[in-house]
Amino acid sequence: MKSKPYNILYLDSGFGIGGGQRSLLLLLKHLDKRRFCPFVGCLGDSLLATEVRNAGLTAIPLALPEPHDKKEQTRRFTFGDVIRDLQQLGVVSQIRRVMKEKRIDLIHANSLATGLMGGVAAKSSHVPILMHKRYATSYGILDRVGEKLLDRVILVSEATRWSFASRSKQVLIYNGVELASFRPVSPPSSPTLEGKERGEGRKEVESIRMALKLRRGDVVAGIATRITPEKGIHLLIEAMAKLKHLPQIKLLVVGGPYFPDDTAYVDDLKAQTRRLDITDRVIFTGFLADIRAVLSLLDIVLLASTIPEACPRTIIEAMAAGVPVIATPLGGSKELVTPDTGILVPPENSSAFADAIAQLAGDRKRLNRMGAAGRSRAEQLFGVERNTRLTETLYLRLLNRENRPRGLIYTAIGHH
Repeated sequence: MKSKPYNILYLDSGFGIGGGQRSLLLLLKHLDKRRFCPFVGCLGDSLLATEVRNAGLTAIPLALPEPHDKKEQTRRFTFGDVIRDLQQLGVVSQIRRVMKEKRIDLIHANSLATGLMGGVAAKSSHVPILMHKRYATSYGILDRVGEKLLDRVILVSEATRWSFASRSKQVLIYNGVELASFRPVSPPSSPTLEGKERGEGRKEVESIRMALKLRRGDVVAGIATRITPEKGIHLLIEAMAKLKHLPQIKLLVVGGPYFPDDTAYVDDLKAQTRRLDITDRVIFTGFLADIRAVLSLLDIVLLASTIPEACPRTIIEAMAAGVPVIATPLGGSKELVTPDTGILVPPENSSAFADAIAQLAGDRKRLNRMGAAGRSRAEQLFGVERNTRLTETLYLRLLNRENRPRGLIYTAIGHH
């Protein structure tokens, strides 16, 4: 083993904590620090920077380009995107300075925007770079430029494969969760008890249940995500309006806006519940730190995305917690959710969501079977320890199996 750990520079330009940032934080937590020393280049005032420092790791402020906002488009490429990125090419010199000061051996970009800037810096410094491809849409020429700059691409689902990239550059590693932290749901302990209990953490769960004014007999469906239009939460509210004849069904909307413009969307959602007269059926919790406790309350997890998502953490966390999923068959969702673990419904179809929710709400045994199957699938594919080791193996392959000293050109990288 190498006497000193390799220095890895992670790049992420997100302002908030979305799925990509949560996945990165988990990777950093489980990284073998004897072999790898992480430095995180990010926006200095971002929530990610705060979380990195709270974890005792080094956050390095960089003027990184903002993430490309896909909004409702499945294909996203405009000349404005290119111009904006070109205007921020100055960050390349910042990245190169950090690489020299910290003697960086490898760059791990957490988005396309950082992959482009990091790729220029990496190529000019003869350092390998890989990128986590966390999107299932197309950015046209930006993708193609990125593919030329990157040595490897970590795919988080089959839905993220690039049709024009060499398959030898692609490595499939699903997002991971801490399985031990998500205790699978047990069936009710008595015929008169409806809902679910976890045993451990029951007091915390009951406290949240009381705060949200949920009753024992309620069937709770929910979505825990960043609140932005492409998540389709307005469709779930429409579905709840179609379920007025089933008053025991409640909807939890857990999370907050990610991009600044999303604040107006949250306001629109709340106005929608008032207009449909279902304010007593839809509960907006805002951001809750402990997603595990939230999942303990849920009987069904929902994902109504209107654009393809790469590998939704909402789904894999639900499976780890033993909760069935109702989702749209877009992007990675269609390979994560099987008939044993949930139901896939057509996108932008509130009636289909309403029907699927009603089906599961009326069949407790089916809910329990699906939950157990989901937990089993999570144990096979989504353990963060296993997936972190796979990522570390990729690092070492790029670093030529620890045999090359620092500063040499990695001629073996990209050898296909």
